[in-house]
Amino acid sequence: MPVSIIEKPESRIYTLQQPGNENTVGCTYQVRWTPSSPTDTYPGDPTVLADANVPKPSARPPSALHSTDAWLKLAICRNVAYSPDRAAPYTWIVQATYGVVQEPYSAMGYFCRQTRNASSRTLAQYRTWTALPTNGDAAWPPSSDIGGTRVDLNGQPRRREIAGQTIQLEYLWDRTTAGSTTATDPPFNTFITNQGTRNSVVMFGFYPVGCLLYRGCTVTQEQETWRLIHVWTFDDINHLEQVPVPNATGEPILLPGLTVAGQQVQQVSAVGWYQPYPTKTDHAAMLPTTIVAETALARPARL
Repeated sequence: MPVSIIEKPESRIYTLQQPGNENTVGCTYQVRWTPSSPTDTYPGDPTVLADANVPKPSARPPSALHSTDAWLKLAICRNVAYSPDRAAPYTWIVQATYGVVQEPYSAMGYFCRQTRNASSRTLAQYRTWTALPTNGDAAWPPSSDIGGTRVDLNGQPRRREIAGQTIQLEYLWDRTTAGSTTATDPPFNTFITNQGTRNSVVMFGFYPVGCLLYRGCTVTQEQETWRLIHVWTFDDINHLEQVPVPNATGEPILLPGLTVAGQQVQQVSAVGWYQPYPTKTDHAAMLPTTIVAETALARPARL
């Protein structure tokens, strides 16, 4: 039962979208069943249309026609319309729409969405400071007092708001690049390993080393594509905390301190910096290089 397919001359209608949206290609084919002998009977429409050469939803384009098209062969058939060709027996007109998120031209860029939301946290402050440990790296246990002006009252710290941000980076990942049904997935293990670590390299062209805490990644599978959203928390003092030196019962060691409204109060004797997230990793290394590059670009350039 030989079934042949050719692409018609009026085929190929391209509809290109902004990065992140699906681009479509409309193709028109002629499918024909040819009897192998004079006694060969027509097997019926469902059998002919089920042939491997005929486009079908959720399949790649026919390889016999599109294997050399570097971009179109990445597409996936979204819908197909079959209609008999009344001009010839055992012949069908097949109209297929293929979709692909990947852009055909590098100048169009890659889908990359950043969201930055203001936030803050409350620091238990025992001392003021004029300098912080480099990159937020504070050895534990501390070897010396952090200095600065005492601001606690009888061991009770002041409350200070520390500026922060929540940064989200969203992009798409094609999981069908292996040339088989084996999924090519993002480096999920690396995402998990990096969770709870601070950045060892400058991120997004702005955030210095040590100030970003990687919170993890939310992923959603959308057909053949993963949608990934990475989350970081920026902290203006690199996520550091102040810890007073305690006595044997766990209470801060107090010494006579300043006078408030004519009454002398006691204050913490010594304070150290504590870094709850001591490990730093290269967060950029876990991202696609195209996405890292895209975060630094402003497309398109003005005329």
